[in-house]
Amino acid sequence: MNAIEVQDVFYRYRRTVDALHGITMEVKVGAIHGLIGPNGAGKSTLLQCCAGLRYATTGRVLVSGHDARRVDPISTHALGYLSEAIKLPPKMTLAQVERFIAPLHPRWDAALAASLRASFGLDASRRCGSLSRGEHMKAAMLCALAPRPTLLLMDEPFTGMDVLVKDEIVRGLLAGALDSGTTILIASHDLVELETIIDHVAILSRGRLLVSGAMEALRERYRRVTVVAGAAAIGAPVAEASWMGVERAGRRLSFMADATHGSLRADAMQQRFPDAELITMEEPSLRELFATLARDADRHTALEKSA
Repeated sequence: MNAIEVQDVFYRYRRTVDALHGITMEVKVGAIHGLIGPNGAGKSTLLQCCAGLRYATTGRVLVSGHDARRVDPISTHALGYLSEAIKLPPKMTLAQVERFIAPLHPRWDAALAASLRASFGLDASRRCGSLSRGEHMKAAMLCALAPRPTLLLMDEPFTGMDVLVKDEIVRGLLAGALDSGTTILIASHDLVELETIIDHVAILSRGRLLVSGAMEALRERYRRVTVVAGAAAIGAPVAEASWMGVERAGRRLSFMADATHGSLRADAMQQRFPDAELITMEEPSLRELFATLARDADRHTALEKSA
C-alpha cells in the first residue's frame, strides 16, 4: 500500500484559477519524498489536499488507502502537518504546548520529545513568543515528530533559516523519521538541503506534474552533456527532441538529455559530434534537473505525451 495516492487531481480557486491540473502521483510507505517547483506551481495546494485541509475539485487523494476528505487524519492516519505559517501560542511555554498536545495523540512519545528538545538546544521553560524564527520551527518540528506520525507533510520548513539551523533541523528530522518509520512528503525551495535527505522527488510547474520517481531512477534517466569543439567554435546542430536546456558558448555546447527519448551512450554522442575535442556526460544535481525541467516544461510535457 502507498502512503499517498493522488489520482487525476484538479483544484480550482474561485472558479477561475486552476492551481492543479490532473496530478497523478504516489508516495511510497517509508519514503522521504520531495515536492519541488517554482512559486505558484501548486505545491502547497497539493499538500493541503493530502492533509484534508482542501478538497480536490475533481479527482481523489488517498491516504493509507482512505479518501482524505472523509476521515479524521489525526486518529486514522497519525498524520502530521508542518507549515512555515504555523505559529505556536506565543504566551505558552514549550513545556505547556507539549502538555497540551500530548493527550491528543495516542502515540505521543515523551522520550522522543525530550531527545529532540536536547538535540535542538531548546529550553522548555521559554515562552514560544520569545523564540527566534529558527527556534520556533525547531519547536514546531518537535511537536510534529513526537506524536510519531506515520505520515508527515511539510510545507517550506526551512524558509528564512541560516545554514546551521537548517542542518540541525535536517538531522533532527532524519533521526525522528528513521526512529519512527515515518513517511515524509516535503515541499521546499532549499534544494541543497532537500537533496541530502530525499529518496524520491516530484517536480511541479504551473500546476502540472513534470516528473515523479525515485532519485536513483531519475539520475539514471537524465544526463548533463557537455561538448567541447576542437579548433573552431562548435556548429549549431539541430537539437534532438530529448535535449533540454540547450546552451552554446563559443566552443562549448551543453544540454540535458533524457535517456527515455534518446541514446545516452558515449559512442552515440561521439558519432553525433565527430569533431568534438571532449564530451562529458554527468548526473545532474537536483538543482540542475529542476531548473532545466521547469524552464523547458512545455518541451518535456510534449515528450511525455509522445512516449
